[in-house]
Amino acid sequence: IMPDPATASAALQSGEVDWWETPLADLIPVLKGNRNIAVDIADPMGNIGAFRMNHLHPPFDNVKIRRAVLAAMNQEDYMRAIVGDDDNLWKPLPGFFTPGTPLYTEAGGEILKMKSIDAAKKLLAEGGYSGQPVVCVVGQDLAPVKAQGEVTADLLKRMGMNVDFVATDWGTVGARRAQKTPPGQGGWNMFHTWHAGADCINPSSYTAIRGNGDKAWFGWPNSPGVEKEVEAWFDAATIDDEKAAIARLNKQALEDVIFAPTGVFLSYQAWRRNVSGIVKGPLPFFW
Repeated sequence: IMPDPATASAALQSGEVDWWETPLADLIPVLKGNRNIAVDIADPMGNIGAFRMNHLHPPFDNVKIRRAVLAAMNQEDYMRAIVGDDDNLWKPLPGFFTPGTPLYTEAGGEILKMKSIDAAKKLLAEGGYSGQPVVCVVGQDLAPVKAQGEVTADLLKRMGMNVDFVATDWGTVGARRAQKTPPGQGGWNMFHTWHAGADCINPSSYTAIRGNGDKAWFGWPNSPGVEKEVEAWFDAATIDDEKAAIARLNKQALEDVIFAPTGVFLSYQAWRRNVSGIVKGPLPFFW
């Protein structure tokens, strides 16, 4: 494990390691310039950036405060922080489902196009935000997570929220996000991650979109409206019925702010040319 990107890059170039799953975007030109290294898009379906807000505890137990964050955020800020200046590597995502797939929809996505700090401050006031710190847990050893966390911390401060930025490693994030205790007692308010586009095609495997309370993914959103549309999708008899159910689901999930999508991005992988069998996909395949 090499959490430092510069160390990982040097190790790949020297032959100390053979394959780097998530190279830092800033280092891609250097890797491409090495004739012993191959660089390519890891997964053409891309990844959906995300951060989860904890629905159990203040301030994000209040839907108006969750909506305030969506109203303020600019997905371009997140995407450029992850992939750099290459516009071919990212797209905005006013919703939750993978672009280019049959059920993709932007229904209800207007709030993600607002990019308004003023609107966010108004929603914060309506939600009764009283200045409590937001415990933002950010893994520093995964470049997309670190980049998103830094953008969010700046965003929340510009909105007028207080931020307790907890810089740690992804293993600690994984353990801490399972805690339902209050933020001041080992819990959390927010963490960042991403989802493979292959997982976000429909609700059958898309656990992050569910709103079934204690049974939901970390953050534990409770949204009967979302669950109703998940069932409607399962019961759909035609593709048109499926699309209609997903459009309603997307709209409801944004209204309740199941989580915050930060955009869709493509990422590179890099490997030494003496290694064969590297394939594209949502995760490394070692067969």
